[in-house]
Amino acid sequence: MNNPTSPAAAERGLELPMLDLLPLDLSAYRQGNTGIDYCHRFESGRSGPDVVIIGLTHGNEFCGAHALCELLEQDIRPLRGSLTLIFNNVAAYQRFDPKQPYASRCVDEDGNRVWLAPRLKHPNSEETHRAARLVPLLQEADLVLDLHSTSNPVAPMLIYPELPDCSALVATLGFPFPQLLYKLGTYHPGMLISYAMQHGRRGCHGLVAECGAHFALESAQQAHAITRRVLYRAGLLEQDALIPPWGYEPDHSAGHYRIREVIEARTEQFRFSHPFRGFERIARGDVFAQDDGPLVAPFDNCTLIMPARIPLCGVEAVTLAEFLG
Repeated sequence: MNNPTSPAAAERGLELPMLDLLPLDLSAYRQGNTGIDYCHRFESGRSGPDVVIIGLTHGNEFCGAHALCELLEQDIRPLRGSLTLIFNNVAAYQRFDPKQPYASRCVDEDGNRVWLAPRLKHPNSEETHRAARLVPLLQEADLVLDLHSTSNPVAPMLIYPELPDCSALVATLGFPFPQLLYKLGTYHPGMLISYAMQHGRRGCHGLVAECGAHFALESAQQAHAITRRVLYRAGLLEQDALIPPWGYEPDHSAGHYRIREVIEARTEQFRFSHPFRGFERIARGDVFAQDDGPLVAPFDNCTLIMPARIPLCGVEAVTLAEFLG
């Protein structure tokens, strides 16, 4: 498990970000109707897909909580199938401290890396205990949307397995931002959506929506927009339902990327060669970081995805993806 004090210690002395988006009081939503705290399920009584929308897989990524609260406050109910709304890592969320805004990402470890059968069978952290409780809801899902945000202010993106059904679904969303494809079972096998697709209903679809910077108002708007579009395309909302605009200016040339490699920091001396924010494209052989030696781009059209603000030894520092066009 990660040492939860390390990221906080690493933040000391750094300039704090603008906190335009703040946490909401979720106490009214603790008791749902599923027998699991902060989980709400609505049945239409008509045949259709079971759609699960998840926020707060990481406790300081507030955009998902805002999107779920909006659906609950507006009494959104599915026209067909069912809709399940999950506030995931509320324990971390409730620890938010504006003086250390990145420290409440998790309690014990990354909640989006624990979705592995052995970990869920023998949970030993706050995040694995929570995941084990949520398993029954994910095993019934036909479509899972996991709402996230990023530590750096970069374009919103969708991340999903490189499978025909997932690509066909995304094509209906008119998503004018970067799309990252990965091979199911190899890229972070402990991801929540990967678990749902591999252990849930046959044909389950999974999407991660990175909705912009953690504490930006635009990220909440982006989360509202992608959530409503997914529900509409799944047939859970009426055709004339209000679909809000995107939180960010659309970029129809954003293109597709294939995730190729995840780089972990091997030493405490890991340093990027430049102050990367994300989506910088470098040529094969270019040095992008120093660790226990120079790290170079291993392929052409190499793009840096979500570089860590503060690389920590033993933790993911950056993902390398191939720009496909």
